[in-house]
Amino acid sequence: MQISFGSGSGNGGGPGFRLPALRSLTSQSFEWTGGPEVSAWIWVAVMLLATLVIPWPYAQFQWPLLERAVPVLWMVAGGVALVCLRVSRASWPFAALIFWAGLRAMYHYFPLRSLQVLLLVLMAGLLYAAARDLTDRGARLAAYAVLAGVGFEAILGAMNAMRLYPWMGWIDPQHIGKPMGMLTHPNYWGSFMALGLPLVWAVLGVPAAILLFLLTLRTISPGPVISAAVGALVMAWPLFGKRVRGAILVIGGASIGTVLTMHEWRLSGRREVWDVAVTEVMRWPILGEGLGQWRQWAEDYNKGIGKFFVTLQAHNEPLQLWFELGLIGVILVGLWAFQAFLAAKTVWSAAPAATLPGPTYLWGRAPLERAWPAVVAVAVVNSLGSPVFHLPAQAMVAMLALARMQADAAAFQSVPTESRSVQRRKKAMRKETVDA
Repeated sequence: MQISFGSGSGNGGGPGFRLPALRSLTSQSFEWTGGPEVSAWIWVAVMLLATLVIPWPYAQFQWPLLERAVPVLWMVAGGVALVCLRVSRASWPFAALIFWAGLRAMYHYFPLRSLQVLLLVLMAGLLYAAARDLTDRGARLAAYAVLAGVGFEAILGAMNAMRLYPWMGWIDPQHIGKPMGMLTHPNYWGSFMALGLPLVWAVLGVPAAILLFLLTLRTISPGPVISAAVGALVMAWPLFGKRVRGAILVIGGASIGTVLTMHEWRLSGRREVWDVAVTEVMRWPILGEGLGQWRQWAEDYNKGIGKFFVTLQAHNEPLQLWFELGLIGVILVGLWAFQAFLAAKTVWSAAPAATLPGPTYLWGRAPLERAWPAVVAVAVVNSLGSPVFHLPAQAMVAMLALARMQADAAAFQSVPTESRSVQRRKKAMRKETVDA
């Protein structure tokens, strides 16, 4: 099914261009391979703009020597555009988001904070695009590398739970006895463990995943416990029956309620900070205040009231996205999220739904294709109460999982499948056989 646009007659004839209908959209619909054809024109534009050193509108550009500042400005802009073309092969909404972040920073003549964050986002974009093109063997090796990091932090966290702190020079008294590892905070440590839990489940089985969940529970931090429970549920749902699913729901719900009661239901003052931030967001609701500018606003606000109140990250990624890149950024991330949803839907229905054979201590292992959507689900839940995408290691794990989920979806879509009508007829025949 297609939707046609054009100048044809009333009966739908005539020239025009065609777009796939919503029902036929896939995650690959958001991957654009036409970048190399455009890159030459970006070079043409950059050379013209860099060599035509016109004072206006660079009067406020804070770098010295106009004849150097102008070429540097357009060199940065051209570099951002070319990286975006590479990223668009994996996701044009994400590439458009990076490009918009660059334009927004350019409007304010690239403040240092915006330039620093933009550089990190560009590197993350390149890593994400490279992860989309990994071979299955390369993806598995990358998963093992993540597990090595999770294992290292898990060992440190277990030692912290016993009040041992190797290589850690200073410990906040209120966090004594809680796992935190080299991430220095139980919330950040727990969020990282939650991201690793689906991979631990897939490679090492359910017993290892249970141990990791218990360690995460020891943080007494609601966000990590909630996201770890979600990750466990996503992993268990296609692999086990109603009893196991129900048990995970009950245990997860009880764990969340217990941690919230022991911690505090007011979420450590996050809601108060968010209320203040929403008022500030309304100054630039469409365009945002610029990439990385939450931190600058937080520092200025705290200085103005004479105490530390606003955290240097929002601990709510959608809110910080709206604050920094406005509704334009929110819409672009929404498209990127829709691409992820389509990929997850394909993998969910096509990936093998069975545990892998092995010894008892590895019971419950699952195909790695099942772990990637669970990691993405954990990242989404985490982002509502933790700065997941502002913690580089966690952001890299989430981006790897998303890219591999897209690659798996594309691989499954390339395999011929039966039509839905054939599937319905076979299902009806099986039901008739059972009834007979």
